[in-house]
Amino acid sequence: MADADAFLKALKQARLSEAAQFDAGLNLRDARALRLDALRDAVLPELRGHEAAQSLFELNVQDSEKPRLWIDLISTVEMEPDPKTYRLLQQREQKREVLFETRDMEQMRDFLLRYLAHRYLAQDRLSRTNEATLAPQPRYSLFEMIYVWITGILFGVLGLVAWALATGHLKF
Repeated sequence: MADADAFLKALKQARLSEAAQFDAGLNLRDARALRLDALRDAVLPELRGHEAAQSLFELNVQDSEKPRLWIDLISTVEMEPDPKTYRLLQQREQKREVLFETRDMEQMRDFLLRYLAHRYLAQDRLSRTNEATLAPQPRYSLFEMIYVWITGILFGVLGLVAWALATGHLKF
C-alpha cells in the first residue's frame, strides 16, 4: 500500500507540475499577444485620415500558439526570440526575411510607420503602372466595321465557290 500511495503522490505532483507549466505557457502567449495589441494601438492613430493606407494594411493580431500582428499579406510582427523582442518579418520567395528587430516598442512603431509608407508608395506606383497599361484601346468607326464585315462575306463566298469547283459540285 505504501508503494501505491507514493505513486499517487508522484502522479499528483506531476499533474500539478504540468498544470503550472501549461499556465506559464498560456501567460507567455497572452503577454506576447498583449504587446502586439499595444503596438497595433500605437500605429493605428497614425493611419487615421488615410483611407487608402487603412484599406491596404490589415493590422490584425492573430491569436494562436505564436501570436502575430499581420501588416499585409507578406509582412508580420512576431515576439521572437523572447517575449519582449519585436521582430518584423517579410515573406519572400521561399524564405522569411527579418527586416527589423528591437525590444523597444517606440523604435518598432517608428520603423513600422516608415515601412508602411514605403509599401504604400510601392503599391501606388504599381497601381498607376497598371492603369497606364490598361488604357482604353482605340475604337473602330462604323465604316471600318461594315467594310470588314462585307470583305469577310465576299471571301467566304469566294472560298465556297472555289471549293465547289474543286470538288465538282459546281460545273461551267
